[in-house]
Amino acid sequence: MLEVQRILNQARNKLVIPDLVIFNEHPPVYTVGLHKNPGEIVDQSIVPVQIERGGSITYHGPGQMVVYFILNLMERKTNIKAVIQSVQAAISELLDEYGIKGEGRLGKETGVWTSGRKICSIGFAIKESSTLHGIALNVSTDLKAFDRIHPCGFSSSVMTSMEDEAGMKISFEEVQKKFKDLLVEKLNIRVVSELKNFESLKRLV
Repeated sequence: MLEVQRILNQARNKLVIPDLVIFNEHPPVYTVGLHKNPGEIVDQSIVPVQIERGGSITYHGPGQMVVYFILNLMERKTNIKAVIQSVQAAISELLDEYGIKGEGRLGKETGVWTSGRKICSIGFAIKESSTLHGIALNVSTDLKAFDRIHPCGFSSSVMTSMEDEAGMKISFEEVQKKFKDLLVEKLNIRVVSELKNFESLKRLV
């Protein structure tokens, strides 16, 4: 998926494709961004994947809705802070449908928080005029996986999920559907579920 993002980022910079987002659910993996700090790894057996997004170490795995954003900031006449705030607002609106009050934060705490705990991590990268990477919303994520690290420099106890906050089972597919609809409505972004022409796209960039 990392190669896919980089190819799409190049294609967006060349105006070969429109703005789009990609939804994904990862197998268990730890990734670290530009602000890596070896002291944030509790379990020394972890070898995180180094990527170009902002932020430090975090976990991705089943039950977590990961959304990658390929947006041309110059064409949109906007900046990354405005994009993050718009995405935070969409996430908060999504959470509200499940009785969860979300609060978007910036700086070291960039993400969406609820009742003092972090429910959604946000880490973008920008290459030339376009973005890649994006968000990771804990829907039914096994939060014990965060015990092996200090996610983005915080205690693992700061992490929470939609199911923990709502106190009930939540359909992952339903959350994806609702968020796709919000992105189309609020941000006018095309949603990509399949990349059937990826090989031909690679030849264009």
